[in-house]
Amino acid sequence: MEQGHQHHQHSIERELECVSQVPIFQGLADDQLTSVAQVTRPIHAGKGDAVFSTGDLSRTLYIVNTGQVRLYHLAEDGREQILRVLNPGDFIGEIALFTDEIHTSYAQATKTTELCTISRAALTDLITELPTLSMALLGALADRLKTAERQATLLAIPDALPRLAGYLLEISGHRAQLLDLPMSKQDLAAYLGMTPESMSRKLRQLAKQGAIETVGRRQVRIIDVDQLAEFAPE
Repeated sequence: MEQGHQHHQHSIERELECVSQVPIFQGLADDQLTSVAQVTRPIHAGKGDAVFSTGDLSRTLYIVNTGQVRLYHLAEDGREQILRVLNPGDFIGEIALFTDEIHTSYAQATKTTELCTISRAALTDLITELPTLSMALLGALADRLKTAERQATLLAIPDALPRLAGYLLEISGHRAQLLDLPMSKQDLAAYLGMTPESMSRKLRQLAKQGAIETVGRRQVRIIDVDQLAEFAPE
């Protein structure tokens, strides 16, 4: 009996760790966070495992605790279009709050990943009890919409070089700094609607012009913001 109690305590601690790093829950008091943790359930996914697939019913909020999840569509020609990459603290599935939606995208773990899940029923109850949570969720949805609009704007640029330059300028906040890319270069290429080979060429072109420097597999140093802005769209 005591062993089961310890397992429950461990579980709550893991779920508390998970929900406390999510922006939409960070305005909650400790006892309210515990209420959220009590209705979360952990799931694990190995590298390459599907978290959900297109056609699955969406009735769950998924929160990344550790690891990373890529969200993508498959184009008619079979190519992947990366929609977003979820890192610890990011979440997906909030549409389940409002309607029985069918997932129109795939979610796949890019490394060993632990997620916390909250069912639609539990989340609806939490929002009823915690008005601050509903406002935070609305704010997060507004941010999500802005990000989607920015991606759509970038993808509408026909030339790959200004598309890439515009993206680097935006995530750097127009400042010279060392950037940790939020996804692998292969996924970033798919996110920007480019082939990995094309993106490698464009990165080399920007480096040759002195605008950036690539550092390792997941970092880019912005050296000259003005030079980078010359390649970015107006």
